[in-house]
Amino acid sequence: MLCLPKPLADKIKKAIKSGEIDPNKMNDMTSSQRRDFLAKIVGQENAQPINLLFEKKLLLKNQERGMIEWAKEITGISKAEKEALAEKIRKTYEDKRNRVYDPKENEMFLNEIAGEAYSKKYKTDVSLAEAQTITELAQATKRARENLVEKSESGFGAAKVSLDKYVGNLKLEAQKTYFINPLKENGTMAKIETIGADVKKTIGLIAQNSRSLVASMDNSFWGRQGLLGLVDPRTSKIWLKNFNKSWQDIGKTLKGGVKEGDAVIDATLAEIYERPNYLNGRYEMGRKLDIGTGEEAFPTTLPSKIPVFGRVFKASETAYEAGAMRMRADIADKFYAMAEKNGIDLTNKTEVGEINKVVNSITGRGSVPTGEELQKNLNNVFFSIKFFKSSYDFLVSVPKYIFSGKGEGVFARKQAAINCLNSIATVAIVLKLAQALNPNDNKDIFNPTSSNFGKIRIGNMTGDMTRGIGGLIVATSKIISQKSTSSTTGITKTLGKDYGSQTGMDVFWSFVQNKFSPLFSVLKDLATQKTFEGKKPTLATTAESLTVPIIIQNIDELKGESGAMQLIGLIADGLGISVNAYKPEADWGENTGKELNQFKEMVGDDKFKEANDLYNKRYNEWLKIIKNDPTFNSLTVEDKERKISQKKGEIKKDIFREYGFKYKAEKLPKLPAMP
Repeated sequence: MLCLPKPLADKIKKAIKSGEIDPNKMNDMTSSQRRDFLAKIVGQENAQPINLLFEKKLLLKNQERGMIEWAKEITGISKAEKEALAEKIRKTYEDKRNRVYDPKENEMFLNEIAGEAYSKKYKTDVSLAEAQTITELAQATKRARENLVEKSESGFGAAKVSLDKYVGNLKLEAQKTYFINPLKENGTMAKIETIGADVKKTIGLIAQNSRSLVASMDNSFWGRQGLLGLVDPRTSKIWLKNFNKSWQDIGKTLKGGVKEGDAVIDATLAEIYERPNYLNGRYEMGRKLDIGTGEEAFPTTLPSKIPVFGRVFKASETAYEAGAMRMRADIADKFYAMAEKNGIDLTNKTEVGEINKVVNSITGRGSVPTGEELQKNLNNVFFSIKFFKSSYDFLVSVPKYIFSGKGEGVFARKQAAINCLNSIATVAIVLKLAQALNPNDNKDIFNPTSSNFGKIRIGNMTGDMTRGIGGLIVATSKIISQKSTSSTTGITKTLGKDYGSQTGMDVFWSFVQNKFSPLFSVLKDLATQKTFEGKKPTLATTAESLTVPIIIQNIDELKGESGAMQLIGLIADGLGISVNAYKPEADWGENTGKELNQFKEMVGDDKFKEANDLYNKRYNEWLKIIKNDPTFNSLTVEDKERKISQKKGEIKKDIFREYGFKYKAEKLPKLPAMP
């Protein structure tokens, strides 16, 4: 029973009485025409279910009765109104009362209803012709699955991929309105909600493409999203096997172009679809395994159409998507086998769904319990919301297993906890070895209040060995302990103790900002008029943040390092080990003090920059030595800061002296005598 609100039901009644709604004329319309016609009366949201009900009633042998029942169900008309409508319909159907549909007519209505059903299932409009194509592809897929004996004798995987791609392309086609168009074709102003929808799509387009561009030109899945597969001894062989395959994927795509990249992804999906655990439904039981759903880092393939660069972009996307899908399927297969040995019922939807959820999380896809539209909006604001959730899942996996008790899903929770403990142990061994080899640079490698936590440091360059999980630990530790350790000076201070010093809220907000997508990072920079480096944003820095891959952006950051270290840093960054170069630098150009302004006027722009670089070099060399001085480390926080401030002043004065500059302080005006 379709229940409409009374105002809408009254509109339908009025339209039927006036003849505006004529069931006989509606009979001659196509499904799409009926939806558009009804939308003018009851709105787009109600037109589809009303039309679907109309078409179902027309499948009855007695069309006359079907039309009367349709009107009755949607309006709740009275007995008298029903008789009046019935009489009107009878006059038209006198010559064909109780007639069975012609088979061709019946087939047409069945296909129109299939179109409605597919529209609902795939969440996009599906025409009659498209519904017929989907039906044909689905039937071909069904036949191939029934004939599946050996991979060489079946096209099931390929048929399933063809069906998925066709439906996917329909969705893309339905989303092609990307740019703001405030005027309709007739020149009148568009409705405000239409403009709003176009604005939203435009923002989404920019956010998605900028994220795809910035995430490209690397093979970073393996050191980031896939790292937990490497550091867990149970799955390290799976990681190594698929890591090697990813380079083959890159080579094929660079050689064959975008079409070859698509072919690699299609072949990967086809192979997975023919695995026993897909055919027996385990990949899709409960919480589905994320296979063929697209990856957060590559929400759009539009950049692949860029000449030359598009091929490199596609190679990166192919390696990422194909590698992630293989990893998930391989680890899931292993966990299913382990579960079977432990007597777990793998026909239980909850048991299998929990295993799938854990496998997704291990490979960087945490479960975000929100609607599809909200997830899309969150990913426009944040770089990788599901990846962040997987980090949270990792940190709570052990207490979750300990305190969750027994029952369904306990096997999956146990595997998540074991993965966590194995990963922590492996990474801790690597970090301890790095600290032993270079104790001075890695003093704070296990300090959770320092941004150096979990990072191997060589000089000013650091490499994150925690796939970003360390950042969540550091932010939480700082807020709980109300302490923060400087990554440059090594000084630990109490949050909010001094006026203008960082507070717990500052720590939280800084952590959130670092998770922004490129678009929202730029919007934040423009709002605060300050970039991450503390400089004023320009058109060049904005364009760079939105379009230049991270690995290219980091080249500039590594400029101060030796050639060998720059190469090591770029390779590590390209494999997902986030590399940064932290150098305490003072930008005299940002300082508006009179002393520096006078110095700049005297020496000119080139000499001013040269002196600024010399200052930073000398200060960094001194700081590197003093941080490891026992006498300095025995000082109080206040004395350490006083010592550093004093040295900065000395270095600046020495440089001024070398350039022959002496500051001429302006005399203050003489105040009048007090009466």
